[in-house]
Amino acid sequence: MTEAAPELLAVTTDDGVRLATDHYRTGPDGSALGTVLIRTPYGRGGCSGQARAWLRAGYSVLVQDVRGRYDSEGDWEPYDSEGSDGAAVVHRLADHGVLSGPLILAGASYDAHCAVECARALEAARTMNGQRAVTPFAVLAMVPALGLYETAHAPDGRPRLLDRIGWWHQHGFAGESRPPLAKTELRRRHLLARSSGMEWVRESLVKDSEYGSGSAAKWRRLWEAPPLDLTARYGNLTSPLLVISGNEDFFTAEALSLAEAWGSTATGTRVETLWGPWGHRLSNDLNAETAVAFRREGGLMARIEAFLAGVASTAPDNSRTAWLWGQSPVHPTWAWWPTTTEHLRRHGEP
Repeated sequence: MTEAAPELLAVTTDDGVRLATDHYRTGPDGSALGTVLIRTPYGRGGCSGQARAWLRAGYSVLVQDVRGRYDSEGDWEPYDSEGSDGAAVVHRLADHGVLSGPLILAGASYDAHCAVECARALEAARTMNGQRAVTPFAVLAMVPALGLYETAHAPDGRPRLLDRIGWWHQHGFAGESRPPLAKTELRRRHLLARSSGMEWVRESLVKDSEYGSGSAAKWRRLWEAPPLDLTARYGNLTSPLLVISGNEDFFTAEALSLAEAWGSTATGTRVETLWGPWGHRLSNDLNAETAVAFRREGGLMARIEAFLAGVASTAPDNSRTAWLWGQSPVHPTWAWWPTTTEHLRRHGEP
C-alpha cells in the first residue's frame, strides 16, 4: 500500500517568518504514540525515509526546513536561531492542535543541534512562562554537530579545515545546497589554506563574489566563535536525552561531552548513550556482514523505542547509561554491551 504524501504546513515564527513543514500523520487523530519534530537545513524531502520509519513505529512526524533554507523564508545564518525558532514552532503547533501525544525532538548532525537547542529554549520558556509550558518528552541527538567552534575545531583545538571548507561550500551560504566541491578542488583549497595560515583563511578564503553578499562575514563568524560551555548551556536541563554516535564519527568527543554535561547540574533527568563502529552515516557505514547482524537486533530504531518506553514507564532518576554495539573478546558475537561514557572516551570497545 502506498503511504500518503505529507501535508505541507507553513508555520510562523515569532517574528513572522514562515517555515515550510511536512506533516506526516499516522492513523486517526489522537492515535499517535507521539509527535516527532525534525528541523533540518538539508531539505526536508531528504528526511522522508526517517519520517516514514517513525510513521511505521506509530508516531506522527513534522519535518521542517530551517529559516532561510529551501522553502522556508528568512535569512540562513548557521547556528544562529535554531533554539528560538524551534521553540516558537513548537508553541505555534501546540496552539493549533497539531501536536499529537508527547513531543520528541530528533535529528542527526546539524539537525541534532536544532533538537538540543529547541529543548533548551522550551525549558527556559517553561521557567519564565508557565502557562505556555510545552516541554519535550525526549530529545534524540544523533552524531551531533553542536556549534560553530565545535564543528570547526578538533578537541585539541586544531582547525578542521578540510571538512569545513567542504561543508560551508556546499551548505553554508545559500538557500539551497550546491553540489560538493570536486575532490581535486577541495584538496587544492585545503592545501592553500594550510600553507597560508589561519588569518588568511578567515579573511580571504571565502569571497562574497563567489558565494554571495555576506558570505565572507559568515565565514569569519565561524572561525571567531568561542567554544561552548556545555555544562553551562545544558547542565540544568531535565528533558530525557538519547545520544547516538560512534567510533568513526567526526564529533565523537563532542557527543560524549554532551551526554556527560546534559542535566549534570539538575535533578530528575535520564541520559542514555548508544555507540557503534560507525561514522557520521551511523548504521549505513556498517559492512554487509555487520549490518545483517545489526538488523537482526532491530537496528537503531529498536533501541530508540526501548529508550522511549523506559522514559514513559519510569520516573526521572538521574540515570546515565551507555551501550556499545560491538564484539567481546570473550563472546565474539555482535551485541549491545553495557559500558560508560568514560570507557567509550578511553577505548570505544567492550
